[in-house]
Amino acid sequence: MVTAALAGVAALCAPSAASAQIDGSPLDVIADGLGALQVRQDGVAAGLFYNPDENPAHAGLEIKEGASYFPLEAGFDQTPGRTRVSGPVLADQGATKSLTSVYTVGPNLRVTELITYTNGVPQVNVRYGIENVSLTPTSLRAGALADLYVGSNDSGNGAIAGVSPRFVGGREERTGFVYGLQEVTPWRAFQEGDYEAVFGNFAANGLDNTIDSAAPDNGVGVEFALDALQPGERRDVDVRWLLAAPAPPGTVSPTAPGGNGNPGAAAPLIEQLPPPVKGKTVNVSVRKGRIFIKIPPSKKFVELKGAMQIPLGATIDATKGRVNLVSTTAKPGETQLAWFYDGIFKIGQTSGAQPITDLTLAETLAKCPKAKAKGKKATAAAKKKKSRKLWGEGKGAFRTTGKYSSATVRGTKWLVTDRCDGTLTQVKQGSVLVRDFKRKRNVLVKAGKKYLARR
Repeated sequence: MVTAALAGVAALCAPSAASAQIDGSPLDVIADGLGALQVRQDGVAAGLFYNPDENPAHAGLEIKEGASYFPLEAGFDQTPGRTRVSGPVLADQGATKSLTSVYTVGPNLRVTELITYTNGVPQVNVRYGIENVSLTPTSLRAGALADLYVGSNDSGNGAIAGVSPRFVGGREERTGFVYGLQEVTPWRAFQEGDYEAVFGNFAANGLDNTIDSAAPDNGVGVEFALDALQPGERRDVDVRWLLAAPAPPGTVSPTAPGGNGNPGAAAPLIEQLPPPVKGKTVNVSVRKGRIFIKIPPSKKFVELKGAMQIPLGATIDATKGRVNLVSTTAKPGETQLAWFYDGIFKIGQTSGAQPITDLTLAETLAKCPKAKAKGKKATAAAKKKKSRKLWGEGKGAFRTTGKYSSATVRGTKWLVTDRCDGTLTQVKQGSVLVRDFKRKRNVLVKAGKKYLARR
């Protein structure tokens, strides 16, 4: 009887006929060749993804292409809408092993999946090469999602590390180890919480950048935007799973009231983030209203909730709110704070011993008219937006750059506006040093004054 029972358990945990396995140490990785996976840890009976007895489990790649949703599971149907082309094929290079699979997702997409694991490392890396095999461009969201089975149970404290590379997932209370995703290819959005909420949001309008540290059933996901994928074009998305791993620097579990789940819990306060890195990152948080961010290579904005460390080159839409921005200064270990609103801007920072954090106006504008139009053409042209602006308040080495001039602050409140006749800088408090690009001169503008750098 005992022998029969043990044989039954072994049968449950064995890979399915179409699956393949990386036999590593301390992690084993099982893939079905259609986007689903399971990871097992030496000495632990349960798998790290739910269902812990199944190979693979409810974890891996999902895709939302237009109105078409390609989940990992749909009732009793596993990986619906997918067809195996080849693999999974195991490659053994000693300490490092890999599994390669090729499969189609719907009529338009072919995915080349490369899973890599190196012995002794608590992480699994996956590269998804997503190719458009149709005759027309397509746009999609790709999601790496999982129903976690943290610490051999179906719960864990939601955790996030806002410092680059970001982490989102669950943390085992007893050991402090984390299970989840660490950023490699920049995420469009993330979410941790009840697994049904995570998978449901991805299937609908997308993940919502929240952490639910009290959800009783840990799920986690990140998503990537692949916009305007051309016929024959392939784009790679790199995913890293941290599994039974030490928590990355800056990992926190946001407080959740009541212990019954907190769907609104978000990233940590800006004061809890690790310091920004000179020439690489800044820290941002919502000061008021609603703020949206776009992190390359994504071409879509997602809402910022709480605080986050983001890379230089990111774009912020502060037309509906105010955003705090903390960056490095010339002094090692010192940071500076300013806040910005009523505009869209791209974040940069100059190099050298005296770095200046630069906010470049980035809102798209209509072309300014060369001559006065008449009739209907004049009416249509008048409706198109031909100016953009950005308010800033704070102290430190911050600069707002428009089309015809830049304004470097000296502790102040200021407004920079791009117009058809030039870039206008107005100062409400303090003073601003304006650089007129066309005339190649600096102008000091004091409180109550303004300067127009003409086109």
